[in-house]
Amino acid sequence: MLNRFQSFIRENAPEIIEGKTLLAVSGGADSVAMGHLFHRSGYCFEVAHLNYGLRGDESDGDEAFVKQLCKQWGVNIHLDHPDTLIEAQLNGESVQMAARRLRYHHFKRLIKEEMNTVCTAHQRTDNLEHLFIYLLRNSPAAWQGIPLWRENIFRPMMFADAAEIRQWLASEGLNWREDSSNRKTDYLRNKVRHWILPLIQTEFPDAENEFAELSRSLSVLREAENHKNKQWASRFPSVGDGRMFDPANKIELLRYLKSLGMNVKEAEKLMHAGTGSRFHFHGWVAEVRNSGIWVGKTGRHEIEDTDISLQSELPVCLKAGKFIITIQVQHTMDGNDQQSWFFDLDQLTFPLSIRNRRKGERIYPFGMTGSKKISDLLTDAYIPASEKDVYPVFAHAGGVLGVPGIRRAAAAPVQENTHSVLCVKWEISENHAE
Repeated sequence: MLNRFQSFIRENAPEIIEGKTLLAVSGGADSVAMGHLFHRSGYCFEVAHLNYGLRGDESDGDEAFVKQLCKQWGVNIHLDHPDTLIEAQLNGESVQMAARRLRYHHFKRLIKEEMNTVCTAHQRTDNLEHLFIYLLRNSPAAWQGIPLWRENIFRPMMFADAAEIRQWLASEGLNWREDSSNRKTDYLRNKVRHWILPLIQTEFPDAENEFAELSRSLSVLREAENHKNKQWASRFPSVGDGRMFDPANKIELLRYLKSLGMNVKEAEKLMHAGTGSRFHFHGWVAEVRNSGIWVGKTGRHEIEDTDISLQSELPVCLKAGKFIITIQVQHTMDGNDQQSWFFDLDQLTFPLSIRNRRKGERIYPFGMTGSKKISDLLTDAYIPASEKDVYPVFAHAGGVLGVPGIRRAAAAPVQENTHSVLCVKWEISENHAE
């Protein structure tokens, strides 16, 4: 196992040998094996672990187990304890999707100049599961398999399947944790794992290896096709963070959208959708506008949720979406302009936060009666749907205080008896200036 692992690294990710890598270790068999193989190979690494708190004592047990492993390996561990259920509820997504988003957000925060590769422990059985999961979702991504590399994320265990990984751990006397939720069939992945894969593995014992080779071959062809599609797309004008396509080029546009991962039925629906319709798919968004169909990448102006817990942490200057935002305490309203807000600090409740807007979230706009959905406020300001997520929300524990560049809330106005003023200033980042 160790020799095969090292050969796989030399062939597919030689930079790991001399660099430093971040390993995502859950405590399960695959990630534990990955950690032991890195350690025995003498590769330099640190560990990221998220305790989602979804399984109570079992989740805490996983964390304690991974901490002990890191102590044994002599490496740093980066822990996070996100409130996954609340995150899922606030963003209108499944718990599984929220956990995945939180996981990769945690990785992104940890990536440094000297540690720019993240390794996850997906293996060949996961790759076969991926095939059936996406076939059942009627997605063209099914046959692509799990990519060996995706941006800075590498899968070093894709040379082995789940059974042989567990056999190796057992033969070496190495322990791992079992996730009890994997035994349930509430989720599609577990249905595939418990109902479909056993049949496939019985009838086609080498299915994992054969599909691994097939998906690798298809990825080479896909890269060539994607290059051709990108060349075609480059003929169309850039608009913001995407391109504006003429829907008259239907066949080519459908091919391009499919190469990005869009479902064929969804792509056909897009072609007949009305102005303002918006379709999300695999990190991309397609929007019907009066001038054509705009297609762009989501997350270009990612807003990292930031909490300011105490007044002593001020002043701060941070980037959020398309803005550079400065928050500081002062005694007067100096610098009053259209890109500044002033609040009575004594009327605010910490923590203050700069974050993404939440589904259905409302604001009590200054100068208006009643509340209004932030999404509607952005629409009134003629912000296209594809651009709404670049506008951060400024809030305190008592609610929303404003959306920079759009509108402040009526809360905490400065009055004659105000002692301390909180000043919030913003400017458009040079990278996103029109």
